Amino acid sequence: MSCPKIQPWTYSLPAALLLMAPFDILASLAMDIYLPIVPVMPGALGTSPAVIQLTLSLYMLVLGVGQMVFGPISDIVGRRPVLLGGAALFAASSFLLAGSSSAPIFVVLRLLQAVGASATLVATFATVRDVYAGRPESSTIYSLLGSILSFVPALGPIIGALIADRFGWRAIFLVIGLLSVAALFNAGMRWQKP
Repeated sequence: MSCPKIQPWTYSLPAALLLMAPFDILASLAMDIYLPIVPVMPGALGTSPAVIQLTLSLYMLVLGVGQMVFGPISDIVGRRPVLLGGAALFAASSFLLAGSSSAPIFVVLRLLQAVGASATLVATFATVRDVYAGRPESSTIYSLLGSILSFVPALGPIIGALIADRFGWRAIFLVIGLLSVAALFNAGMRWQKP
């Protein structure tokens, strides 16, 4: 049985935005939705506040450094494999974070979550560049992605607090995992080679 050939990028700007925006949002949401539970995490994991603060710093560090690693990789193997692999890692680590009870494992899983987020960000923005370079829609899609992303730091902590208050801190990571699986499934079905 042969795999279907991936067709060149043919999406309209709104369809492309709906396909790509979830990866941009989830990378930031994984940081912001987590902020309300930071004070309770030392007790939940039996560790110090410094270790929990480290998960915030390391997430941001790996998110940034990872882009320098995944950029060249996506140039070699393609945007789609980097995006799908990163999204799968992000989803898996999110679900494992929901079940974690050990501080060292939690730290490692947050690092893996950041690695996955970094890969998806690189693939998303490299695809935007590949598809829209030299086209009038280029500035539009970049500004729309930026505008959408600007809501995440405002809404993420509120959403996180509501979820944690109603269902507990583990539910935050379950929600992130479920959203990332939905984005991964959508991309697996629709993400084309630019």
